[in-house]
Amino acid sequence: MSRLRFVAALAFALAVTFPSTFAHADSKTQVTWTRIDVPDGDGKTTFEKTLKKLLDQAARKASFGKAKKVSFQIKVADFISEQKGDVHRVTCTMIGRIPGGPSAKSRISFGGNPAEKAKLEKQVLTMVANAVVTRLAEIVRSRAAKEAAERDDD
Repeated sequence: MSRLRFVAALAFALAVTFPSTFAHADSKTQVTWTRIDVPDGDGKTTFEKTLKKLLDQAARKASFGKAKKVSFQIKVADFISEQKGDVHRVTCTMIGRIPGGPSAKSRISFGGNPAEKAKLEKQVLTMVANAVVTRLAEIVRSRAAKEAAERDDD
């Protein structure tokens, strides 16, 4: 019991002494979604609105470096939500593209309780949106660094 208290006290002391640093976006970057493609089907407009909201949240968290304005295109290649037995599985593949530039792709498949279908679908969409936006932000930062290095060489 005393060993458990010691470990807990040590963990608390380390957490207080070395607070975690969270990456946060430079709020001056304006992100525009020039195109958001989602699969056809029932609730397409609701799905698109939900996805845009999640993408905006992910963009606020991402760091785009010194970029003032960026624009992206997003395509949900597939979104499958199905129940097999006593497990509900949601699979989503999303592709983000910088117009005239490279793209980022993320695919996540996650299973859970069938009673929590809506929660599971939103969780998967959030995870995929965060992954794609984070990768696009990394691409923007690396392209800006490369362009700055080329300007310095001239």
